[in-house]
Amino acid sequence: MKNIFILIVLFLVFSCEKENKSKLIAPKMVHDSSVISTNKEVKLSNEEILKIQKEEEKERSQIVRKYTLSQKGNGFEYKVFCEEEKSGMINFTKVNILKLGKLFQQLKIDKDSTLVFHDYEVDFSCNEDWNFDGYNDFKLINRVGMVDQSYYLWLYDEKSRKYKLSPSFSKIINPVANKKNKEITSSYHAGPVTYYYFTYKFENGKFVQTKAEVEGEDY
Repeated sequence: MKNIFILIVLFLVFSCEKENKSKLIAPKMVHDSSVISTNKEVKLSNEEILKIQKEEEKERSQIVRKYTLSQKGNGFEYKVFCEEEKSGMINFTKVNILKLGKLFQQLKIDKDSTLVFHDYEVDFSCNEDWNFDGYNDFKLINRVGMVDQSYYLWLYDEKSRKYKLSPSFSKIINPVANKKNKEITSSYHAGPVTYYYFTYKFENGKFVQTKAEVEGEDY
């Protein structure tokens, strides 16, 4: 009788252990299958990737702040309009020239040509005479990076009494006005040893290169 009781107890213990093992195994199998499913590689088409990139760019380019920078001279007030994007970039959109508080002329700037991270990275001035005619002109230059630089110069025209954009000036890198010789000098380097020096004269309504010199370039 005692032996029968022992056999029953052993049978019950064995049955419980088998049941517990099956319970432990089942969740592990489910877990493994879920890992396999979540590790499946999702492939996007070129069109889908381009769409995502455009949406991200649109989000970053949202305007979060608008403000103006002002400078007075020549009997005018020059107001440069700035727009700060969500990405942190700042764009200069236009320049309003005011006379006695009223709009005298508006100067247009090409879209996204002056994008910078800080507004002080764009230099604008109204107290320099770049074509040496006795009248100060308005200059706006983005000096950030050699590739992304942009140069704007509006020359004051005595006849029309308006500012006119000078496209030929935009090709001059790092311009410096030399009043004594009435010429514009340009100097910059490409790489560690190559230096470029140019001289320009204002002739027939545009800036013309008159001298060119290269130092440190191997031929």
